[in-house]
Amino acid sequence: MTMMRFESKIDWWIPVLLFGGLSAGSLAWAIDAERPWSDGVGLCFGWALSIWIMLQTYYEFHGDYLLVRCGPFWRKLLIRDIASVESTRNPLASMALSLDRIAIKMRSGSGVMISPRDKARFLKELSKKKGPEGPKLP
Repeated sequence: MTMMRFESKIDWWIPVLLFGGLSAGSLAWAIDAERPWSDGVGLCFGWALSIWIMLQTYYEFHGDYLLVRCGPFWRKLLIRDIASVESTRNPLASMALSLDRIAIKMRSGSGVMISPRDKARFLKELSKKKGPEGPKLP
């Protein structure tokens, strides 16, 4: 079984906003001796989760399914169950680190938005996997 991985595109402002907020919170916690230690534990979890998401957001084709991974979160999408694919800039929470996104809708009505760095190559690979009966691609 061949596997093809596509890393997520990352907009410049996402790590700035994410790590800027965590840095400000960490500094405020470190300066204020009255803050409870539980705040520090929460910040450590925030840092760990943020780093995990930044380093482990990708999309992999595995035989008949697409694995969508975003840090500790993942979804397995059967390629034959993909109903439609379209480009979007929808800012809703998703498994994407860029607003340059692809919205994948499943036959079940569920969906996911992703942001592969090489969008054209990703869509070409999806088209190959889906075949002629697949959804129209953007």
